Amino acid sequence: MNLKLRFSLLFSLLFSIILASVMLVVYTLFARFRIEEFKDRLEEKARTTIRLLIKVKEVDDQLLKIIDRNTINQLYNEKILIFNDKLELVYSSIDDAPVTWTKKELEKIRQEKSILRKNGEYEVYGMFYDTRVKDYYALVSAEDKYGKSKLRYLRILLTFAFVAGSLLVWFLSYYVSKKALLPLDKFRNKIITITEKNLNEKLPASTGNNEIGVLSNAFNQMLDRINTSYSRQKEFTSNASHELRTPITRIVTQLENLMQNPATPPATNEILREISAGCYQLSDIISSLLILSKMDNNPQAKGFQPVRLDEVIFYAEEQLKKLYPDFKFQFEIESTADDINIELNGDETLLRIAIGNLLKNGYLYSSDGIVQCVMKPRAGMIELQITNRGETPQVADTSLLFNTFTRGKNVQHKAGSGLGLSLVKRILDYHQAHVEYRTPEMDVNQLVVRFHL
Repeated sequence: MNLKLRFSLLFSLLFSIILASVMLVVYTLFARFRIEEFKDRLEEKARTTIRLLIKVKEVDDQLLKIIDRNTINQLYNEKILIFNDKLELVYSSIDDAPVTWTKKELEKIRQEKSILRKNGEYEVYGMFYDTRVKDYYALVSAEDKYGKSKLRYLRILLTFAFVAGSLLVWFLSYYVSKKALLPLDKFRNKIITITEKNLNEKLPASTGNNEIGVLSNAFNQMLDRINTSYSRQKEFTSNASHELRTPITRIVTQLENLMQNPATPPATNEILREISAGCYQLSDIISSLLILSKMDNNPQAKGFQPVRLDEVIFYAEEQLKKLYPDFKFQFEIESTADDINIELNGDETLLRIAIGNLLKNGYLYSSDGIVQCVMKPRAGMIELQITNRGETPQVADTSLLFNTFTRGKNVQHKAGSGLGLSLVKRILDYHQAHVEYRTPEMDVNQLVVRFHL
């Protein structure tokens, strides 16, 4: 989940919780107000009825019922019961609304003076009325349809307001966070384009004191430090490689002179050959470092020329046969089209080194000295498959084969520096080509290279 979405969700969730809490409090307070208001109306009805009953002598039961029926403040499904101090029913309104009561409840009314309870859809109010002559108990039951309708309307209104408000805030918070974090998106997109090939690029400088400006300036300072360190490393590698080539060449020359001297004993010659082989391996490492340094100092593919890939392969084959007379090479061009294109734009010298390393790697780590190469020209692409028979590396090693100084466990007993395939990978990356390792079957190694035309 990205920062914009997380920020908007968090803000919107907090707003929704607060809004829901406020609306719940409003609804609860109004529900309590409705009950208190209806209780006051029931109490007033009970008091009025008792006063009419005990103070106006001329009012009999029938007249009182007529008054109840035509009163302005008549309640819905109203029922009134009046009891004397002996708990005898002295008056009952004409309405048929049910009112359940017990003597125990009347005693409770006497103790608490008034009670309010709910009986289904009805609310029952009980009151104790104390006079100097007699005491009376009143039970008034009615349904607050008007108050409940207002409460339902308020519930619907609050629900709609909550949903509409939450959706609006969720949308606005995402929009505002997206606008507020837009500089951060630009910052991220700019960072993605910066690699080891363009460390000189900088993020737009900001004079503001906001977080994005401070982060941009700090990142530019970090890029300067990385670029300085990287340049020093490349310069050291290039200079060290150049300086090491001269003494290595001298050592190899002296060793060859000693080996060609008839006075040198055979045992000494054997030792000198091993030393010479080590010097040649060291020379290969230095040459590889020089090539890598050249590509690092020229990160952009400049001066590419049309190169025939088959001629590069034949040149690499010829050079390998000079070094390894028992090297056997099988080459094939596989295509269904009559007019095939096996020419690509590249640096011929670097391509010769890459293809030569692939063929040399296939020969050195083969069990029979045979390397098969199949070229498959396709529309907009040339695929090269280099296959040999020999022990395959473990699965865990295959993802690391193209790392510098990394070798599979299947070739630990053979001479090598671990730079061959890493150098190939760098050269192919330089040409925007792709290389991968496969094992088509048991004890078969295959390297597949794809050049995009």
